[in-house]
Amino acid sequence: MSNYFGPYRYFFVQLLASQQLISEVFLIDSNQPAGTPDLTGVRVLEVGGDFVVFTQAGSAGATRSYVALDKILLVEL
Repeated sequence: MSNYFGPYRYFFVQLLASQQLISEVFLIDSNQPAGTPDLTGVRVLEVGGDFVVFTQAGSAGATRSYVALDKILLVEL
């Protein structure tokens, strides 16, 4: 079993620890029009081996988005 989870996993672990607000998240193969973020105003709620769980800031975890790490194209803080 490999312990390699991708180059950006550690970045999201740090965002989870700091509870940094993420302004925009863009995903690969998105259904959004070009230049439109898939997620806005989110925080990292959980980091798994190959996925990240985002929650809307201020929503007390009511809205959760599970995203595979390899589907994340761009994150704007």
